[in-house]
Amino acid sequence: MNTKLINSKDKTFFLLFILLVYILITLISLNQGYFWDNIQQVSKEAHWFYQNNFRSLLTPMQNSGSEIEATGYHPPLMGLMTAFLWKIFGYNLWVSHVFILFWALILIYNLWKLINLLFPERFRGLVLLIVLLEPTVLTQFSIASPDFILFTAFIISFRSVLEKKSILLSIGIFFLCCINMRGIFVGSVLFIYQNYFICQEKHLKFKIRSILKIILPYLPTLILLSAYFVYYFYEHGWFFANATSSDHYSIPTGPGRIIRHLAEFGLRSIENGRILIWFLGFYFTFTFIRTKSKLSIHTKSFGLFFLILSCLYLLFALITQMPFSARYFMPQFFLLTILVLSEVITLFQIQKIRLILALILIFELTGNFWIYPEKIAKSWDCTLAHLPYYDLRKDCFNYIDQQKLDYKEISAGFCLYGDRKFVELKNTGKIIGDTHNCHYFIYSNISNVEDGFITELMNKKLWCPMKKFEKGYVLITIYEKILNK
Repeated sequence: MNTKLINSKDKTFFLLFILLVYILITLISLNQGYFWDNIQQVSKEAHWFYQNNFRSLLTPMQNSGSEIEATGYHPPLMGLMTAFLWKIFGYNLWVSHVFILFWALILIYNLWKLINLLFPERFRGLVLLIVLLEPTVLTQFSIASPDFILFTAFIISFRSVLEKKSILLSIGIFFLCCINMRGIFVGSVLFIYQNYFICQEKHLKFKIRSILKIILPYLPTLILLSAYFVYYFYEHGWFFANATSSDHYSIPTGPGRIIRHLAEFGLRSIENGRILIWFLGFYFTFTFIRTKSKLSIHTKSFGLFFLILSCLYLLFALITQMPFSARYFMPQFFLLTILVLSEVITLFQIQKIRLILALILIFELTGNFWIYPEKIAKSWDCTLAHLPYYDLRKDCFNYIDQQKLDYKEISAGFCLYGDRKFVELKNTGKIIGDTHNCHYFIYSNISNVEDGFITELMNKKLWCPMKKFEKGYVLITIYEKILNK
């Protein structure tokens, strides 16, 4: 039988399978509201541009008194694109999900091209599944997150460097760096990687002339972002001048806080099924050190890229109190995955290779079911286990409306408080965020409520559970305060 024909059928199967998975998730998510940080980074910013007909590039500062606030260190591209799409296709939730499907098609195409450069033909399909069925990537797609666009732009840019496509690189860098500040970090490290990779490939030393040549595709984005930040500083001053979130970027209060932050950094790095990839990564690193093996150009340059990105976030763990999310690590985890899979294919026999790749894929899929005890914060926007939340949220607010509870007396945790129009795109009421002066509180494990308040809610002398909604791993409970009766 013709081997090329078999390989062609395998390629078609894997590509069609992954495409069907993403289309199915789009259909499931089509009318789901904005979730977690997307409420702020997509919906609120898009509302600002949509309601003001793009008259102002800068959204209001935090603590400005406006119900729409934004942190200026994230460039406003995602809000601008979403508002523009609303103007064209209508003010509907499905617009964001169809838009992210467009980006998924771009991701699948560019990732397949990249995999073709790096892996033998017989293993490309499994590598594609391992990358695109990773829980964080899949969940970021399901919630139409800007970080999914960041990841897609990273893959475009990374492929462009390897294929030496300057125009494509300039496009990838634009979307990578203009989506949010993390993209700027990745783009900066990509530039370092590109210089190192070219010097390694051509056995050259670093030269100013070669650096100037490499920087050309980056220049349009560099100029545009510089103009935006100069304008922002001129109008608003430093990012955190009046922001309550500046506590996230302040120095940790002591060694104990640093240790907890490092533990959080470690947990977010390995959670959702990533631990097997990390285990193999440490195993191969130990093997290379012990045997003093000579590394390929790709292994050295990819490893440098991975280490710089990881050390950058490690630095944040030491000098800030910034909360981490697994989605922050998608680019470096992709690099680690590529490095590990390359070594698996290089060092093992074909039967063991298929077994190991299958185990990695299965272990990743189990990552959607990593649920921690109630008082351990979880990145719910990085697991498909969160999907029942949308129906439970509707049931909860339907109950509140049926019982004619006063919204002014209701408070709630993260994702549930605030103006519901930013989540549902409907003017259906506002929930306050003040937990001290409320008669009712909507609790959900999705909200990652502070431990002290969870303990208070469990005290039956203070709070009484009024109505509970539960499905899968997600629960929402309406509590009524006893002392206010």
